[in-house]
Amino acid sequence: MLESDDFRDIVEECGKILDESLSILSDVEFEAESAKEDIVVSSMTKSELVDMAHEVADSVRIKKAESSFMRRHLN
Repeated sequence: MLESDDFRDIVEECGKILDESLSILSDVEFEAESAKEDIVVSSMTKSELVDMAHEVADSVRIKKAESSFMRRHLN
């Protein structure tokens, strides 16, 4: 027969294991939810994405031209 101290130690150990398991499960749940948020679903068509890429490229060219213009006039 188990003594009361042995029984208490077993119950405490089981409690620790349950706490650790709960913590691990919470972490797994958080990671799973985070992974869902990382998925990108585009509602844009391929041509819209290409147009957007061209607009970004044009914007970069304009910024470079503005920067060059300002450097020439400040020197």
